[in-house]
Amino acid sequence: MTQEQNLTEACSVCGRSLEYLDRAVETVCTLCGTAESGHVRCPEGHYLCETCHGRDVEALIRRALFDSKETVPTKLAEELLSLPELPMLGCEHALIAGGALMASLRNRGLGVDQAHVDEVLVRARRQAVGAYCGLTGVCGVVPALGASYSVLVGGQCGKGPETRASMELVSRLAAVTAAEAEPGCCKAFVRTALVATEQYLEEKLGIAATEPIAVDCSDSDRHPHGCRGPLCLYHPEADREAPPISPISQGGSMATSPDGATEIPSTASKAQDGYDEFFDLAYTEGALDRRTKILVALGAGLGAGCAP
Repeated sequence: MTQEQNLTEACSVCGRSLEYLDRAVETVCTLCGTAESGHVRCPEGHYLCETCHGRDVEALIRRALFDSKETVPTKLAEELLSLPELPMLGCEHALIAGGALMASLRNRGLGVDQAHVDEVLVRARRQAVGAYCGLTGVCGVVPALGASYSVLVGGQCGKGPETRASMELVSRLAAVTAAEAEPGCCKAFVRTALVATEQYLEEKLGIAATEPIAVDCSDSDRHPHGCRGPLCLYHPEADREAPPISPISQGGSMATSPDGATEIPSTASKAQDGYDEFFDLAYTEGALDRRTKILVALGAGLGAGCAP
């Protein structure tokens, strides 16, 4: 591994392996001096704030999205994932997921323009925070693609059908990424979530899904927490003849038992079924009607800082 590659896997200042903390600590950005709470730092005390972290590669991603004429989101995503400046892990992948989807729709002439692409990147940046996949259970790729759907349908607080549809997509994407989080891999999340999102766009909006390109990942040895190996669909030694991980347009997926004889529900299917049951129970008419419950949930979300 070259020094340039090493700096994308570890501290960008000194190259040391990063520390992932259970609790936030007060930190000061090595580059700009901003003080903030952080969960990832260098043992030597180096720290990059959310603004400085990934700023240079984000500019490269934005430029590539602006210039691209590609109409297949998975192909555009692979072009961006191959950028040598891109870290193995990091919230830049959220920008790649949302940006690749929206730029490809723009290039297909489906009523999406550059302003829509830029809006998705703004929204993705606000909810994609380094290491928060493990701290909150939500990978930044998921809200980035939720933001894409929301932009497409004009979703915002108070718009019930549009908001619900975006939330349904996000719940499905949370399930399919969770099924691959052993450990999590930003690149695998981008690839799987893009395919799942295209299925959802076809199901809900009639936007025909493109044929995803075949991928043989070449980054296995870069994963700081250990690659899943052939268990990952994109690993060169993966069994490509096995059933797909998650045909989520049908609301779940199936996995094959170890002996290959029977099919069993995958974790993605169980997660989706559980979420659907919870959602229906939570909004069932009772002492409060459905509309009031939705307004209470929106108010709680805004009070917690979850603004659109």
